Parts: sequence; C-alpha cells; structure tokens
Amino acid sequence: MHRTTKIKITELNPHLMCVLCGGYFIDATTIVECLHSFCKMCIVCYLETSKFCPICDVQIHKTKPLLNIRSDKTLQDIVYRLVPGLFKDEMKRRRDFYVAHPSLDAGNGSNEERGEVADEEKRIIADNEIISLSIEFFHQSKLGNEDGEVKDTKTEMIDKRYLQCPAAMTIMHLRKFLRSKMDIPCTYQIEVMYEDEPLTDYYTLMDIAHIYTWRRNGPLPLKYRVRTGCKKMKMSSPRNGAKTTQHAGGVCYDSGTGGDKHLNNDPEAPSTSSSSLPSPSHRIVHSSSSSLTHFPHLSSIGTSTN
Repeated sequence: MHRTTKIKITELNPHLMCVLCGGYFIDATTIVECLHSFCKMCIVCYLETSKFCPICDVQIHKTKPLLNIRSDKTLQDIVYRLVPGLFKDEMKRRRDFYVAHPSLDAGNGSNEERGEVADEEKRIIADNEIISLSIEFFHQSKLGNEDGEVKDTKTEMIDKRYLQCPAAMTIMHLRKFLRSKMDIPCTYQIEVMYEDEPLTDYYTLMDIAHIYTWRRNGPLPLKYRVRTGCKKMKMSSPRNGAKTTQHAGGVCYDSGTGGDKHLNNDPEAPSTSSSSLPSPSHRIVHSSSSSLTHFPHLSSIGTSTN
C-alpha cells in the first residue's frame, strides 16, 4: 500500500528557485536549447549582455537569444502550488506596483499580469485552508439510467451532510471519522469515493481538488459506501500469543484472555458496543438498492452549513 511521503520544501528548492535572483520562479521561462529555467525578468536582463545559459554555458542563439526562450506555465503552476502564499503575495505586489505607477499602462496585459487573479480562479489551495465538503451514501442508481438521466429523491437529499475540514486531511482520516460516528465494526470496509471512483487513503482533500479540478462552485462532493470485509487471512507471526486476523476494513485481535484492546471477532458473540447496526454476520451491501437506513448513526454527525 502506498504511503504519503512528506518532503521539506527546502529539499525541492533547487528545482523551484532561480539561480540569478535566488528567489522562487516568477513567470518561469525556460531556455529551449538546454531546458534550464529562470524568472522571466532575470533571464531577459541577463541576455542583454550574454548569449549563453547562466548554468551550463550552452549557446542560446548566435544573435538573438530571446528567440529561444519560452514561457513555462506548467512549472510556474507547480511553484505556486508548492510554495504557500507565493501566488497571493505576487498578485498583491503587482497590484501595488500599478497603483504606485499609474502612468504605466497595464490595460493590454492579462488579469494575472495586472495582479487581478484570485486564488479561487487559479485553483490554488493551501494546505492550511479550510475546505467545505459534502458526504453522502453512494447510490448505484444515481449514476443514471439507460437514457443518462439521474433521478434524485427527497430522501437522498436529506441524507447528504456537510463538513468543513483542513485541506491537508487525508481520506484515511475521513474514513476513521465515519467509522467512529457510525460505530461500524472493523470487519466492515468503508470506501470514500469521488463520483463512482474509490479514493486511496493517502489522498488529501487538496490532492482530490487538484486531480478532479474542483472549481469551488460548491462543496467538494464525496460519497461513501460500506461493504463486508474480505476473507480472513492468517498472519504468520501473532503478537503476544494472540490470534490475529486481517480484514479489508482493519485488523482484529482475538485472544483467549480478552481485554478492551481486542475486538470480538465472533459473529455469534454479543456486541460490546451500543451500535444499532446489524450483526456482522449479515451483509450490509447486497445490491444497488442499499441505503442509509442501515446506518442510523449518520444523523448524529455534526454538520456545518456553508
């Protein structure tokens, strides 16, 4: 299973910073011959007195080096998304510049060149930003019928809940939240989905917003479903003499000595929780007609109205 690897921004700085000014790329521009990148203003000023790359000394052009440099929008978007606050600060500096120099005409430039682009329009999300999301039970019937029509009932609309979460929160955290609020045993598997596609645990809300091009025109729409776990797998080396079984929804430890740290894995044994869910010996998901009526605890989830 993949794990999220955290990398310090300082480890990426050599790929994000201009060697001419020592700052992060602004209007990143790449030399065609060698693919080295610089800030636009930095490389333009440098090429007034030189025709060679500042890094590798390759000749850019014999007479007109400006013909062999190109704007690199992809690299600039990466820099803006990796460096918190850089885009907002740059837009503010541009607005302040044109306010201080009203004689300079910026009318022919783009909104970004004038500093009039907001984070929302650029779809840049900071990891400390709060994201509004909606979560509802996944109904197979809502994918549409043969004519491509989707029918929403009043009951399905009531089932939707709204949350506000940090952009850095992972799908694993959301699954744990649902399991805790709905009191679902570890023998059942919870899948969080975007439309009809399951999401992996290490995805953050920020990752989902970027991957699926969420445009902030409403809460981030997520769905979930609850399924029975996979067949038990015996682990080769049990810990502390306890019999360990692996399920798709989690790991349960079964020991003859009992204890609060062990979950009862016997479907016939009485449940130790106050859950009103059906016994694990019954399947939760039988067909596309499954609904939230299996999970009365959902109504107790704290909601936040946008």
